[in-house]
This record gives sequence, C-alpha cells and structure tokens, in this order.
Amino acid sequence: MKLYGSRNSRSLRCAWALEEAGAAYDYQRVWMMKGEGQSPAFKAINPAGKIPVLTDGDMTLTESAAIVMYVADKFPDSLLMPGAPEQRAEVFRWIFYVISEIEPHLWAIAQHRFALPEDKRVPAVEPTCVWQLQRALRVLEKTFATRQFIAGDTFSAADILATHCMTWALSAKLEGVGDAGLAYIERMKVRPAFLRAAEREKLEAERQEANLAKTTS
Repeated sequence: MKLYGSRNSRSLRCAWALEEAGAAYDYQRVWMMKGEGQSPAFKAINPAGKIPVLTDGDMTLTESAAIVMYVADKFPDSLLMPGAPEQRAEVFRWIFYVISEIEPHLWAIAQHRFALPEDKRVPAVEPTCVWQLQRALRVLEKTFATRQFIAGDTFSAADILATHCMTWALSAKLEGVGDAGLAYIERMKVRPAFLRAAEREKLEAERQEANLAKTTS
C-alpha cells in the first residue's frame, strides 16, 4: 500500500489508521503548495488533484473517511471497527456526524480565509460557520463528559476523525472545544499510533525539503 499525503492535511487521519492497524505502507508526500497536486503525474492517480490517496494493488481510493474505513475493514484485528452490528452502527453514526456536521464548517472557514482565489472569498460567511460549528461541537462536549472514546468504551475509527477535526478547530483559533473535548484530544494524541503517524509525515516533509535545498544550492 502507498499513501499519498502531506503534513497538516487530512492525510494524517489515514496514516493514523494505518499505524493503528500495524499496516506496512509507503508514504509519499505530495507538496501541494508547490503545485504537485496539479502535476500530470499525480492527476493520473487522482484526477481531482487532491490528497489523501491510498493505493492498494489495483485499487486507488480517495476521500480520507473512506480510506480510514477501508483500513478498518482490511485489518479487523486493529479494532478500528467493532464486529457487533450495534457497535458498528455507533461508530458509523459518529463518523457521519463529524463529516457532515463539523468538517464542512471548518472547510468553509478555511476556504474563505485562504484556500479559495481571493476574488472568490467571502469573509462575511465566517461568523455563520463559526456559529454552526460551535453548535455541533457542543454535542461532542456532552459526549466526552461521559465517555472516554466517542463511540463507546473502546477506541475506533470515529476517534480518528473526531480528534482531527477538533484539533483543526484549535489550530484555526476557533472557539467551541470545551474542557471535556480538550481532555479527549490529549488522550488521543498520546496514542503511539498517532505519534508515529505525525512523525512519519513530519520526517517525509523534512526529507523532501532537504532534497530540494540540495538541488538548488
């Protein structure tokens, strides 16, 4: 398997899932700020020009949530996805909640702050997005006040997505993550698999930047 990703992106979710699963995989950084996502070589892999992408044999899979769920199914011993239907439904519930109720507001804010061309940005949308985000985060805050993990008593794929989005909110300096949410994030970010995933993305970025410096010096 090969994961195409970049530091400070949704690919961290996928690397984290792969590390939780103990999977063997190659990691290739796609330097989006340098335009590599729009290169013919990468667009042959993903015509949308976006990361993350996971290749596994003849299969090419995009969308970070789909990749996390694929890893969970491919490696059932990882416990990323429980076996009982009721427990799986609870994991699916929270995955869909994070992807539909939290991430869209984060992405809208990011788009109108910096990701869209300047003439397409509408800063006036941010207060509404923040209001909607905070409403959604309050549901998580109540959940974390009574649970160690988002979908029950054990870690699951849903925790990867929830942690990533809540950390995203903090990095964007957006209010709404409460004390229970902050404690939850700290529990998740000391997991060895998370630390390995973050380190792998960091080292790959540093390696690529060092190679560029050598070729331009």
